[in-house]
Amino acid sequence: VGATVGVYVNRDRPVEFAATLAGTELFTDASGNVTLTKTPSGWDIRLHATGLPRREDGEYYQAWLKNDAGLLVPIGSFNDGRDVTLWSGVGPGDFPTLTVTQEIADGDQASSGLVVLIGVAGES
Repeated sequence: VGATVGVYVNRDRPVEFAATLAGTELFTDASGNVTLTKTPSGWDIRLHATGLPRREDGEYYQAWLKNDAGLLVPIGSFNDGRDVTLWSGVGPGDFPTLTVTQEIADGDQASSGLVVLIGVAGES
């Protein structure tokens, strides 16, 4: 007597959010997109932006997630926006707005408020 056993493997899609980023009055031609994928370690965030000049010599861009109350969580810094990997311990469900600011390495860890890109993430 033979028996065939089928095993159904449920491979859930990872939780993923996405956003389109728009330039602000500082860089009106800038734009970008971002995907945020939940992992066991936190949120793997991939950002691709155009229209932002490269920053060097102590100047950089800082990415942030923001909740509805305005609380900012830093998620990483970079010099060129073409292929950026960021990480976050908080998710876009609670912190849906993603902003990118211009920063200077001056010892002040608070946001400069000089937002160059902004967008709101939604589940994809």
